[in-house]
Amino acid sequence: NEIKDESQDLEILVKILSLSKKERNSEKGSSIYHYGLMGDETGVIPFTAWNISSMVREKDIVEIKKAYSKKYNDKIRVYFDDKTEFAPKPEIDIEVKRTYTYEKIRNLGSGEKYVVMEGILHDEKEKEFISNGEKRKMYSYVIEDETGSVRLSSFGRKLPMGKGIRLEGVKVEEFNGRINASVGEKAEFHEIELKVETGNKFSYISEIKNPISGIYVVGFGISFGEKSGLIKRCKECKKKMDDERCEEHPEAKFSYDLFVYFNIDDGTGYVSVTSGFEPIKSISGIKNEELENERRPPLKKEIFERIEKSLMGKALKVEGNLSKNTMGMSLRASMISLIDDKMNKNIKNIMEAEFL
Repeated sequence: NEIKDESQDLEILVKILSLSKKERNSEKGSSIYHYGLMGDETGVIPFTAWNISSMVREKDIVEIKKAYSKKYNDKIRVYFDDKTEFAPKPEIDIEVKRTYTYEKIRNLGSGEKYVVMEGILHDEKEKEFISNGEKRKMYSYVIEDETGSVRLSSFGRKLPMGKGIRLEGVKVEEFNGRINASVGEKAEFHEIELKVETGNKFSYISEIKNPISGIYVVGFGISFGEKSGLIKRCKECKKKMDDERCEEHPEAKFSYDLFVYFNIDDGTGYVSVTSGFEPIKSISGIKNEELENERRPPLKKEIFERIEKSLMGKALKVEGNLSKNTMGMSLRASMISLIDDKMNKNIKNIMEAEFL
């Protein structure tokens, strides 16, 4: 915890908590670098290793010399290069304080049950509940970082909104096909300097591993679902009607709605997309009045063909929330649109930032 500023020639004795590698592409070719977390009795800090000894492994105690630190995204990080020296110390043991793994929201659910998270909170909701015969409060938020968003519950403690926050000891669970995060009253949090652009975050389909919210993908529409198109809903309970009458409300009238499912492929993989009427109406050109016209009810085949034509083979941007079921991951669309020239330029910039 003494590494707070940009420094040179650091000498530290640490435990390597996590060690991952990534390929980096540039005009000079491709190279491999490593990154992870290390810690000692006073705290935990992330590191990036442009060069690292092959003797270093996760959980090792290592004496490190000639490292340096600097800020990255307003946070201090330690760096290793070809001058850095590594000396494993198997005879030493270190009890690391707060060994929670730091995770981006995109990676939540990849194995760690308790993690460190950073993000910005918004959309606060308050709810009372009974615990051991006492009235208590639960605060619910959406926490967002540069990779996505999830719902966060805070039991008994109100958290600051609209500011950067670092939460330690966040419990991560998957419930009803979605990732949920929660913190108790004993979990530590700190306000930090953090800038996060609001809105859905871009993701390559190959990077979709966990059912988080607030993402968008870009690709081509393929494999249009044969049961997509026009459906009927009971006006009383709003449930889909498979027969001419609702089982629960046989005397109730029905209304028309749309349900669509298809796959989108971005070259790195594909994912299933589901959509209701609102996300699809703009791109398909289908209007509310067409579904509500009792004199000329919509034709099932015509609606199917119009939607299929508007999606298949087209370059699309699909925004929404991920969920997981027995069939795998799917993206529930909140907006579907065609890619314009500006979006093409934005996606190119994102790809260059990711791979160069």
